[in-house]
Amino acid sequence: MGDGVYANLLVSEGTITTATTVTLNMRARRLTITNDSATQDLSFKFNDAETYATLKPTETVSMQVLTKTVYLNGSSVPYRIWGIG
Repeated sequence: MGDGVYANLLVSEGTITTATTVTLNMRARRLTITNDSATQDLSFKFNDAETYATLKPTETVSMQVLTKTVYLNGSSVPYRIWGIG
């Protein structure tokens, strides 16, 4: 990763069927969100008041953040969230 020392892998994987809040057990410093659907969009945000960002089918986003909460939205969308703290 090259941008710091990391420990503690946090993982949430599943399929969402409606708006869902994923709460990690500690704050992640680097977060990767993957939309594992071949056909459905996955929307995500980090604050309830924000506007959703969209991951198209099979897209992945990875970023440096400091969060415990990820808000997801979609219909029958398999997802993976990997956090490193």
